[in-house]
Amino acid sequence: MTQNTAQAEQFTGLILLTGVDKPGIAAAFFETLAPFAVHIIDIEQLVINNRLILTVLIGASPAHQGAIEEDLNVCASNLDVDIATVFGKGELSAIAENLLVVEISAAKLRPQAAAVVSKVITDCGANIQSFNRTSADPVSIQIVVSGVTKSALDSALAEISFEDSTTISVGEK
Repeated sequence: MTQNTAQAEQFTGLILLTGVDKPGIAAAFFETLAPFAVHIIDIEQLVINNRLILTVLIGASPAHQGAIEEDLNVCASNLDVDIATVFGKGELSAIAENLLVVEISAAKLRPQAAAVVSKVITDCGANIQSFNRTSADPVSIQIVVSGVTKSALDSALAEISFEDSTTISVGEK
Protein backbone atom coordinates (compact mmCIF):
# COMPACT_ATOMS: atom_id res chain seq x y z
CA MET A 1 0.00 0.00 0.00
CA THR A 2 1.21 3.49 -0.69
CA GLN A 3 1.75 6.07 2.00
CA ASN A 4 2.36 9.79 2.01
CA THR A 5 6.05 10.59 2.28
CA ALA A 6 7.23 11.21 5.82
CA GLN A 7 7.95 14.85 6.58
CA ALA A 8 11.37 16.26 7.38
CA GLU A 9 12.84 15.90 10.84
CA GLN A 10 11.44 18.32 13.41
CA PHE A 11 11.12 18.83 17.17
CA THR A 12 7.83 17.49 18.48
CA GLY A 13 5.99 16.94 21.72
CA LEU A 14 3.63 14.03 22.23
CA ILE A 15 1.13 14.91 24.94
CA LEU A 16 -1.15 12.36 26.64
CA LEU A 17 -4.00 13.62 28.81
CA THR A 18 -6.14 11.15 30.80
CA GLY A 19 -8.83 11.62 33.39
CA VAL A 20 -12.52 11.60 34.14
CA ASP A 21 -14.33 13.27 31.25
CA LYS A 22 -16.12 16.55 31.87
CA PRO A 23 -16.97 19.60 29.78
CA GLY A 24 -14.18 22.12 29.29
CA ILE A 25 -11.12 19.87 29.45
CA ALA A 26 -10.18 20.25 25.78
CA ALA A 27 -10.79 24.01 25.87
CA ALA A 28 -8.57 24.50 28.92
CA PHE A 29 -5.89 22.21 27.50
CA PHE A 30 -5.68 24.11 24.20
CA GLU A 31 -5.83 27.47 26.01
CA THR A 32 -2.73 26.31 27.89
CA LEU A 33 -0.90 25.64 24.62
CA ALA A 34 -2.21 28.76 22.84
CA PRO A 35 0.46 31.24 24.06
CA PHE A 36 3.26 29.08 22.64
CA ALA A 37 4.58 29.04 19.08
CA VAL A 38 3.40 25.46 18.52
CA HIS A 39 1.26 23.77 15.91
CA ILE A 40 -0.89 20.65 16.05
CA ILE A 41 0.41 17.83 13.86
CA ASP A 42 -1.90 15.03 14.97
CA ILE A 43 -4.69 14.56 17.48
CA GLU A 44 -6.93 11.78 18.72
CA GLN A 45 -9.48 11.67 21.54
CA LEU A 46 -11.75 9.02 22.90
CA VAL A 47 -13.99 8.53 25.88
CA ILE A 48 -14.66 5.07 27.26
CA ASN A 49 -16.99 4.71 30.24
CA ASN A 50 -16.56 8.38 31.12
CA ARG A 51 -12.75 8.10 31.00
CA LEU A 52 -11.05 10.56 28.62
CA ILE A 53 -7.88 9.84 26.66
CA LEU A 54 -6.58 12.74 24.55
CA THR A 55 -3.33 12.54 22.60
CA VAL A 56 -1.88 15.48 20.74
CA LEU A 57 1.35 15.67 18.74
CA ILE A 58 2.66 19.22 18.48
CA GLY A 59 5.51 20.80 16.58
CA ALA A 60 7.45 23.13 18.84
CA SER A 61 10.74 24.88 19.47
CA PRO A 62 13.09 22.98 21.78
CA ALA A 63 13.56 26.24 23.68
CA HIS A 64 9.90 26.15 24.76
CA GLN A 65 9.84 22.56 26.06
CA GLY A 66 10.36 23.43 29.73
CA ALA A 67 7.78 26.21 29.77
CA ILE A 68 5.23 24.04 27.94
CA GLU A 69 5.73 21.21 30.43
CA GLU A 70 5.42 23.61 33.40
CA ASP A 71 2.19 25.11 32.06
CA LEU A 72 0.78 21.65 31.29
CA ASN A 73 1.54 20.55 34.88
CA VAL A 74 -0.47 23.51 36.18
CA CYS A 75 -3.26 22.70 33.70
CA ALA A 76 -3.32 19.06 34.86
CA SER A 77 -3.59 20.12 38.47
CA ASN A 78 -6.38 22.63 37.74
CA LEU A 79 -8.37 20.07 35.72
CA ASP A 80 -7.64 17.11 38.02
CA VAL A 81 -6.27 15.06 35.10
CA ASP A 82 -2.95 13.41 34.33
CA ILE A 83 -0.75 14.82 31.56
CA ALA A 84 2.43 13.13 30.32
CA THR A 85 4.77 14.48 27.63
CA VAL A 86 7.53 13.11 25.44
CA PHE A 87 9.57 15.67 23.50
CA GLY A 88 12.20 14.91 20.91
CA LYS A 89 13.54 15.43 17.43
CA GLY A 90 12.79 13.01 14.64
CA GLU A 91 11.05 12.34 11.37
CA LEU A 92 7.28 12.27 11.35
CA SER A 93 5.59 9.05 10.31
CA ALA A 94 3.85 8.97 6.98
CA ILE A 95 0.06 9.01 6.90
CA ALA A 96 -1.33 5.68 5.75
CA GLU A 97 -3.42 5.65 2.58
CA ASN A 98 -5.80 3.12 1.01
CA LEU A 99 -7.33 2.28 4.37
CA LEU A 100 -9.78 -0.55 4.90
CA VAL A 101 -12.37 -0.94 7.64
CA VAL A 102 -13.01 -4.32 9.25
CA GLU A 103 -16.24 -4.42 11.22
CA ILE A 104 -16.84 -7.06 13.87
CA SER A 105 -20.30 -7.34 15.37
CA ALA A 106 -21.75 -9.61 18.07
CA ALA A 107 -24.37 -9.61 20.80
CA LYS A 108 -21.48 -10.10 23.25
CA LEU A 109 -18.15 -9.41 21.63
CA ARG A 110 -15.54 -11.73 23.11
CA PRO A 111 -11.84 -10.87 23.38
CA GLN A 112 -11.07 -14.08 21.48
CA ALA A 113 -12.92 -12.74 18.43
CA ALA A 114 -10.89 -9.52 18.51
CA ALA A 115 -7.70 -11.56 19.02
CA VAL A 116 -8.38 -13.86 16.06
CA VAL A 117 -9.30 -11.01 13.72
CA SER A 118 -6.28 -8.96 14.84
CA LYS A 119 -3.96 -11.92 14.22
CA VAL A 120 -5.38 -12.51 10.72
CA ILE A 121 -4.87 -8.81 9.94
CA THR A 122 -1.27 -9.02 11.15
CA ASP A 123 -0.63 -12.27 9.29
CA CYS A 124 -1.72 -10.50 6.06
CA GLY A 125 1.11 -8.02 6.60
CA ALA A 126 -1.33 -5.25 7.49
CA ASN A 127 -1.20 -2.76 10.34
CA ILE A 128 -4.08 -1.78 12.62
CA GLN A 129 -4.44 2.01 12.66
CA SER A 130 -7.35 2.25 15.11
CA PHE A 131 -10.24 0.55 16.86
CA ASN A 132 -13.58 2.29 17.37
CA ARG A 133 -16.90 1.10 18.81
CA THR A 134 -19.77 2.06 16.51
CA SER A 135 -22.77 0.52 18.29
CA ALA A 136 -23.71 -1.01 21.64
CA ASP A 137 -26.47 -3.49 20.77
CA PRO A 138 -25.11 -5.46 19.10
CA VAL A 139 -21.58 -4.44 20.00
CA SER A 140 -19.83 -3.42 16.79
CA ILE A 141 -16.26 -2.28 16.44
CA GLN A 142 -14.47 -0.93 13.42
CA ILE A 143 -10.82 -1.70 12.90
CA VAL A 144 -9.08 0.64 10.47
CA VAL A 145 -6.32 -1.21 8.63
CA SER A 146 -3.50 -0.23 6.28
CA GLY A 147 -1.01 -2.18 4.21
CA VAL A 148 -3.22 -4.80 2.57
CA THR A 149 -5.60 -5.09 -0.37
CA LYS A 150 -9.30 -5.63 0.19
CA SER A 151 -9.27 -8.90 -1.73
CA ALA A 152 -6.38 -10.30 0.35
CA LEU A 153 -8.04 -9.29 3.60
CA ASP A 154 -11.46 -10.61 2.50
CA SER A 155 -9.86 -13.93 1.59
CA ALA A 156 -8.00 -14.25 4.90
CA LEU A 157 -10.99 -13.26 7.03
CA ALA A 158 -13.25 -15.71 5.13
CA GLU A 159 -11.29 -18.52 6.81
CA ILE A 160 -12.55 -17.45 10.26
CA SER A 161 -15.68 -18.97 11.77
CA PHE A 162 -17.19 -18.32 15.17
CA GLU A 163 -19.50 -20.50 17.25
CA ASP A 164 -21.75 -17.57 18.11
CA SER A 165 -23.37 -14.90 15.96
CA THR A 166 -20.21 -12.83 15.50
CA THR A 167 -20.01 -11.34 12.00
CA ILE A 168 -17.13 -9.76 10.09
CA SER A 169 -17.17 -7.47 7.07
CA VAL A 170 -14.56 -5.46 5.16
CA GLY A 171 -15.08 -2.13 3.42
CA GLU A 172 -13.05 0.78 2.13
CA LYS A 173 -12.58 3.87 4.25
